[in-house]
Amino acid sequence: MDQKTLLVTGSSGLIGSEVVAHFANKGWSVIGFENNGRADFFGPQGDTSWMTNHLITKYNNFNVKLVDIRNRELVLNEINSIRPNAIIHTAAQPSHDLAASRPFDDFDVNAVG
Repeated sequence: MDQKTLLVTGSSGLIGSEVVAHFANKGWSVIGFENNGRADFFGPQGDTSWMTNHLITKYNNFNVKLVDIRNRELVLNEINSIRPNAIIHTAAQPSHDLAASRPFDDFDVNAVG
């Protein structure tokens, strides 16, 4: 049986990291798209690189690619290269307050991405 491949956007976030763990434990090859956007949005306290490192260390069937989902050309190139069986989109800018001060960033991540 061929191993299935899953692409997870926002793979080191709260929901994305749980998706990675669930599918990695089920034997899927999991590729994460991550750009640590929370560090940009919330500063050092929002940094998720520790979770990226944890997932890489814990799951040998997980790999991460530094991809900003707002970069359409890169996203499409990576998807065409990976050819995943499924994509789960969990990347988000979750702050309502920040959305008011950075509306285009919010829209580009949450709607366009």
